[in-house]
Amino acid sequence: MADLEIPNFPMLLMEPLVSVPEESRVGFIARLERSAADRYREWAEESEELAAGLIECADREDEIADRAEKLSPVRAEHEEIVGRALAEARRLYAGAFVGHSLRDRITLQAHAERQGSLAWLGFASQTTDESAKQEFLALAGLEVASADHIDEALGVDSTGG
Repeated sequence: MADLEIPNFPMLLMEPLVSVPEESRVGFIARLERSAADRYREWAEESEELAAGLIECADREDEIADRAEKLSPVRAEHEEIVGRALAEARRLYAGAFVGHSLRDRITLQAHAERQGSLAWLGFASQTTDESAKQEFLALAGLEVASADHIDEALGVDSTGG
C-alpha cells in the first residue's frame, strides 16, 4: 500500500472532459459517477466483508448522478460527443485500476472521490445561482462521504497523521 501510486484523476480525464461542450460537462460527469457506482457494485461482489459499505458508496454515486443531471443534463445535440468522451474516460479510468488488488483499487477510488469533489466545488464557485451552488456543495460532500467511508473500512488515515 505504501507504494501505491495515486493518479491525478482530473488530469487523467482532462482530454475527454474538455472535448465535451461546457453546457454538457455536468451531465458528462454525472455519467462518470454512474460508472463509479457500477464499479462499487462489482467490488461488493468480491468482498463480503466490505459489501454493505461499497453498496452504500454505489448508492451515493447514483444519487450524485441523479442530482447533477437535474442541475444540468447532457444536451441532446451533445449526445454523440459525450458518448465518445465517456467511452474514452471510462477506458482511461479503468486503466488506473489494472493490476491492483481489490484493496488497492478501492483505495484508489477513495482518492478519486476526494479529487472528484473538487470538480463539484469548482462548479459551485462558478455559479451565481445560490440553489445550484448549494447543490454542487452537497455533491462534493457526498463524494467525500464515500472516501471517508472507504478510509474507515480499510483502516486508512486520510488526515495524513
